Amino acid sequence: MEYLNPLFNEQRIIKKENWANQSKTLEGKRNKDRKVRSDKTHNLKFPVSSIEKIKLQSLCKQVQRRSEGKGTDPIRQTKLNTLLLLYGINNQYLISWDWPYKDSKHYMHTNPLETIYEREIGGPFGLAIQKGLSERKTAYMVIMSVLRWLELEGEGNIEKIL
Repeated sequence: MEYLNPLFNEQRIIKKENWANQSKTLEGKRNKDRKVRSDKTHNLKFPVSSIEKIKLQSLCKQVQRRSEGKGTDPIRQTKLNTLLLLYGINNQYLISWDWPYKDSKHYMHTNPLETIYEREIGGPFGLAIQKGLSERKTAYMVIMSVLRWLELEGEGNIEKIL
């Protein structure tokens, strides 16, 4: 094929075979060199009923009102759910494993660090395996237990969790 501009005729044309081989070797190098981020999080959904959702949202509003005067960034719902989950994992004596569990198809989220998730919840020695529950059910039990502790026990203090 002749180009109108003679400069283009002198260019070396890369064969498609060479191009494919080069791209495969580059992909192999990229995958080997990449490291996993130390702050990588694992998105974990857990089902909530409408009443539980309202309770968690009202708790989040209370925490946001407390943090307004301090000049800090407001805590969002997912962050609060994550803090409740981590507090429950660190204080397992609070957890009640007999909550009525129903997958309501309405979910809230938590984002624990991947290392904590693998070690404490979903890994081979995590709570889900130890108790014979799913990861979502485990997260639900932990968060609802901490929420009940905050509401009913009287000794629950949101400042301990934050």
